[in-house]
Amino acid sequence: KVNTMHNNLFLKRLLIYTNEGLVAYDEPFYKGVNIIRGDNSSGKSTITHFIFFVLGASFNDFVPEARQCQSVYAEVEMNGAIFTIKRNIEISEKTGKINSQIALNFFWGSLEESLTPPKDKYWQKFEFNTSPNKKSFSNVLFENLDIPIVKGENNITFHQILRLLYIDQDSPTSSLFYFEQFDSQITRETVSDLLLGVYNQNLYESKRRLDVAQ
Repeated sequence: KVNTMHNNLFLKRLLIYTNEGLVAYDEPFYKGVNIIRGDNSSGKSTITHFIFFVLGASFNDFVPEARQCQSVYAEVEMNGAIFTIKRNIEISEKTGKINSQIALNFFWGSLEESLTPPKDKYWQKFEFNTSPNKKSFSNVLFENLDIPIVKGENNITFHQILRLLYIDQDSPTSSLFYFEQFDSQITRETVSDLLLGVYNQNLYESKRRLDVAQ
C-alpha cells in the first residue's frame, strides 16, 4: 500500500547559472534524505540558501561567490504536479546584496522542457507583492498546495512557511523557525495553524484585534 501525503512539495532538481552562462551547480534530488557533502567552505550552505531562495524565501545574505550567479532553477513536484521555478539573481546598487523580494517565474513542466519551451507553453511571472490585477507568487504556491491565503496580512507569505522548513547554522538551536530579528508570536502561530490545517480566518482576525488592543 502506498502512503500518500497531501499538500506536499518535493525538490527534484536544482540548477544554477553563472553570469557567464556557465553551470555553477546542477544536481537531482530524491524523495527521502539528500546529503550535500564537501570540505569546509566549499559551498554546502550556499546550496541550501539557494534552495531557500528559489522556493520564495526573502533571503539575501549570500557569500560574494554566489553573487556571481545570474539565475537559479528548481524543478519541483507539488501535489503530484511537476513544474519549474526560475528566480533571477539581481544585485542592489545601494546595498550590494541580492534582491530578496524579486519575482518568481513559473513554468508548468519539467526543468528540461522549460529551457526550450514548446510553442504552447510559456513562463509566467509573479511578483513578491499582490497587486489589484495579479496574484503574488505566494498566492500561487498557497493555492496549488491548497493552503488558505491569509487575508489582510502582508507578512504571511510563502517565506514564512519556508521559515518553519528551513534552518541554517546561524539560527538558535532552540528555534523551530529560521531566525528573524523582527518576529511576532501571531505570525508563528498562524504559520503553524496553516500547516496543521486548523487555520480559521475569524480566529486570526480576533487575535489581530487583541494584539493591537494590547
